[in-house]
Amino acid sequence: MANKIQGLQKVGEYWHYSLKANGQRIHGSTRARDLATAKLVLEEKRKEMLKGQLRIVCRIPTLTELVKEWAQVHRQVHSPRHLKNVESHARIWLLPQLGTTRIDRVTTMDVLEIRNRVLEAGRSMTTANNLLRIIHLLFGYALKVNYLERLPFKVMPLRVQKKPRPVLAVSMVQTFLASVDRHTRNPHAPVMVRVMIGLGMRESEVLGMRWEWFDANQRTYVVGKAKGKEARVLPVPDWLWSAIQGLPKTLSEWVFPAEDGKPHRPNYCRTVLDTVAKELNLGRLSQHRLRATHASIHAELGTPLPDIQALLGHKSITTTMLYIEQSLENKRRAQDSMGRRLGLMVDPPSAAAAAV
Repeated sequence: MANKIQGLQKVGEYWHYSLKANGQRIHGSTRARDLATAKLVLEEKRKEMLKGQLRIVCRIPTLTELVKEWAQVHRQVHSPRHLKNVESHARIWLLPQLGTTRIDRVTTMDVLEIRNRVLEAGRSMTTANNLLRIIHLLFGYALKVNYLERLPFKVMPLRVQKKPRPVLAVSMVQTFLASVDRHTRNPHAPVMVRVMIGLGMRESEVLGMRWEWFDANQRTYVVGKAKGKEARVLPVPDWLWSAIQGLPKTLSEWVFPAEDGKPHRPNYCRTVLDTVAKELNLGRLSQHRLRATHASIHAELGTPLPDIQALLGHKSITTTMLYIEQSLENKRRAQDSMGRRLGLMVDPPSAAAAAV
């Protein structure tokens, strides 16, 4: 093992740290004999230096430097997709105009001008708000490490009119599944779609399904790879159990293994969903809208809201409410009931009465 790596050097039995900022250097013993612990101590000392606890005044970075540092610090924390999203938005919209500007000199007018550039480029208000969230994310990190004492700008998100989000009506489910079966040859995609509708699982949870998490006696599945980090037990209906057990058997631990033996990648069902949604004129029916379909159908059947919350694995019932979309037919029946109650609507005569 090397006795010297960046920021650390072994002196006798112990590792010593050495950090430099603004021409000043601090050093001392980590009091650790093993390298792993020494690295943790080095990281803590670096954080203390950034926070000014070691009486070293940190140079305030430019926006380019902040983006680079944020990515380095969070590379092991966030998903590659999230990191790429932040870095691409910064590269396209922020850095060309403000890359060399110190972050404490970014003004409200600067942020407003960038937002206007996004809108003038033909992007939606939702895209502009996403960019603003990324700006707040970066500057929130700057506040956390004491580069800033407060935000140097104040810009509120644009108010966006929410559009109705598509879900499958009960009457369309069988037609939808038949179309999915016609448009894909891989046996995995049709079953994955059925799992999203039948169990209300997230795409990531479906991709990470394992055979060992099924209980054949109870006919249940334990969602072990969940967003909320808490496993939940889901009863599997007979029609879905048969579809899952009918999958081609392999030696893989995964229910849906790709050719390389690992789970399929995100958006595996995206193409077939887009094709079927276009064919049936369903709008943009994403994987997550199948999860919302599960919640909406349960609500229509009268399933208590706390039970729907438990099935979806939400910590807050408010989140569950966002998933429930009222069907047009339910609204129509409610309107008709109101008309009858007011005496403004008379039910049409039945066939038997008309025959008499």
